[in-house]
Amino acid sequence: MNNISKFLIIYVLLIFTACSNKNDYRLQEALSLAGKNRIELKKVLKRYSKNATDSLKYKAACFLIENMPGYYYYEGEVLENYSTYFKWLDDNKKRPGQIIESLEQKYGVFDISKLKVKHDIQEIDSAYLCENIDLSFEVWKKFPWCKNISFNDFCEYILPYRIGNEKITNWRKKYLDKYGAYLDTIKTENPVTAARNLRKIILDKRGEPRFTVIRPNGYPNIDALTAEAFNGSCDDISWFTLFLFRCVGIPCTIDYIPLRGNDNVGHSWVSIKNHKGEFYFTDFFSNIAFISENSGNRLALKTKAYRKTFSKNRDAIKKISEITHDTPKEFSDNNYRFIDVTYLYTNFLSNIEIQENALYPDKRGEKLVYLCMSSKLEWIPVDWSIINNNSYVFNIESGCVSRLANYENGKLIFVSDPFIVQRQSREIHFFKLKKGEYESVTLFSKFPLRVESSYRNRMIGGVFEGCNNPQFQKADTIHVIKGAPSRLLTTVSVSPLKEYRYVRYKGPSGSYCNIAEVQFFSDSVYLTGKVIGTPGSLKNDGSREYTNVFDGSTNTSFDHNTPSDGWAGLDLSTPKRITKIVYSPRNSDNYIKEGQKYELFYSGKEGWKSLGQQVATSDSLNYDNVPTGTLYYLKNYSSGVQERIFNIEEGKPIFK
Repeated sequence: MNNISKFLIIYVLLIFTACSNKNDYRLQEALSLAGKNRIELKKVLKRYSKNATDSLKYKAACFLIENMPGYYYYEGEVLENYSTYFKWLDDNKKRPGQIIESLEQKYGVFDISKLKVKHDIQEIDSAYLCENIDLSFEVWKKFPWCKNISFNDFCEYILPYRIGNEKITNWRKKYLDKYGAYLDTIKTENPVTAARNLRKIILDKRGEPRFTVIRPNGYPNIDALTAEAFNGSCDDISWFTLFLFRCVGIPCTIDYIPLRGNDNVGHSWVSIKNHKGEFYFTDFFSNIAFISENSGNRLALKTKAYRKTFSKNRDAIKKISEITHDTPKEFSDNNYRFIDVTYLYTNFLSNIEIQENALYPDKRGEKLVYLCMSSKLEWIPVDWSIINNNSYVFNIESGCVSRLANYENGKLIFVSDPFIVQRQSREIHFFKLKKGEYESVTLFSKFPLRVESSYRNRMIGGVFEGCNNPQFQKADTIHVIKGAPSRLLTTVSVSPLKEYRYVRYKGPSGSYCNIAEVQFFSDSVYLTGKVIGTPGSLKNDGSREYTNVFDGSTNTSFDHNTPSDGWAGLDLSTPKRITKIVYSPRNSDNYIKEGQKYELFYSGKEGWKSLGQQVATSDSLNYDNVPTGTLYYLKNYSSGVQERIFNIEEGKPIFK
């Protein structure tokens, strides 16, 4: 044996020993969970330990296997059947809900419990893992923009074979064969420049993705091959973007807001690392911009923003485990795969201290507490802190309602009242019950109307007209809307000088004649007649025609296909005297509705407490003897999905 051969053997042994010494426990622990699949995983390790030239591939294999426990996916016929939903979204004539209804009629309602759960560590074979590693290294060496990508960044942002709990597929070769050639002529060393070029090519060939928050209820993350449909939610579109960029060696990951500060949902997008170590973003496959220029996600109200990693956040897991092994799922050993990037996405970053004496007296002394945000009637942990010098420190964005809790026997136990950090002053205000103080409250909605303020504002300047000419020549103005409606049904008394056979609502310029419902009365008589108006709805989908204005439902509305020419009215057959008009703005079904069942809750020490159920007798609800100073939540048992916490100021609800 010559000296060179001896050197190579020694080098390989040293590499193998170094990897084993550093991560042997993690690797052996992962292999011990593999069961019969241990043989397949050891094949991968054996393959890359034979030659010194494969030393980095061996380390990459170690990285994947060590972090594999906790990853899983679903399999089953119903999953395959429903994957067609994302492809059918290409048909813009069909609304997402209609597509789901069609699938339900054919296959039954999607039920994730009918799927088999498969754990990566027990299922992934050596051929799949080796192909993923080899193709990842191939692009890392091939493309010029990979020149400055470190091995650690390569492992986190290019190498992973999966993102979430999507089905395992042989996506990398297919993606590389399909999209890799698009960039063969690009010579840049900047991954962001490569990403911009690839994005432009995809949009030129494919067009804009179709975004919708509607998905089959319970459907898991979409796999890479289904993601090529390039349709769906922010997560679905981000998944495609990530698979696309990683297949050609563009280092990227998912950044996300676990929960918005003024809504019950989160948001995610793709962040890309350039050759200088700076991160850029693309949201809904939009223009790729520097993170500091990301006004949308910077201004979005949130407490925390995180970056997904394939690896576990072992430093944080270790700190928590030194205190307790009973943790919420969000911070459990298998799920804690993210790092804090809040500082990149906020204009109101605050380093706040919650003093121990702010906790309930019987809860003081807790070593570890979780910062929780509201999502409907739940509180979701989004951060944690260990007590230090009699206080808990959190690095968060101001402006969001939170509360502290610990975690015992599988459930959250609240240790403080809810609170908010004021955006400008950074002062902490606690929502505390005021003992013995009560008030009466009138409610008009269960969700903040700011989210549909454009619909309400589009009615300002709208005109109700009367005429005895069917073309409304020289029509008389009966009423002009001067302000945005604040409730579902606005009633106005009118006293025109004439009687009219033809009456109508005409929206102001630029409003697309958005209105949900109109009722005309003569004294106490509700007037009916032949519905007349301007045919045509936005995108010509037929779902928002002028006939909706007189169908008796406030859930349907008119959305004309021109900004300023739409109107809807009635032919009353004979002239009538109009004395009252009732109208409703286009809406998202968040107003109080007559005949629907509601329940009001207030926040107490142990959680939400009921103030009783009511069936609404009008478009408002009245509650007496409401405890003051705390937070409230109105639940609708009849319809709608959006609800939000609020406090009460000067007798009015202020949604948070």
